Amino acid sequence: MDYTEYRKLYEKLLTDKGLRSIEEDVGEKEKLLKQINDFLGKYPTLIPKDKNPATPLFELSVKELYRRTLQTAIDIINDLSDVITQKSYISDSTFRRNLFDIFTKPERRLYVGIWLILLSFILYFIDSAA
Repeated sequence: MDYTEYRKLYEKLLTDKGLRSIEEDVGEKEKLLKQINDFLGKYPTLIPKDKNPATPLFELSVKELYRRTLQTAIDIINDLSDVITQKSYISDSTFRRNLFDIFTKPERRLYVGIWLILLSFILYFIDSAA
């Protein structure tokens, strides 16, 4: 199939008549799904690698790592403010557990690790200068 056939299929899906004909005919619905899957397999995704959350770490640019690290810090500060606001309503053990969970969420572990490495360098240079 070439691009023009995919374009015709897209235009058919935009019309009410085309949608009704696909809903009524099971065979055409299966044909449509096959064509869509063929299209998705043939043409690359339009999402850049840096914006795709499933992109492996080693394929990210330094700019994107920096952006995600800063965003993680902002998210942690927001979550900390929420937990501190709730402190008077929850027990001490729940408060500590919530604080620990903020820093150890699976999607944040890498970026918290980057912050800890940067903090260790800062403390090392402060200690060596003293």
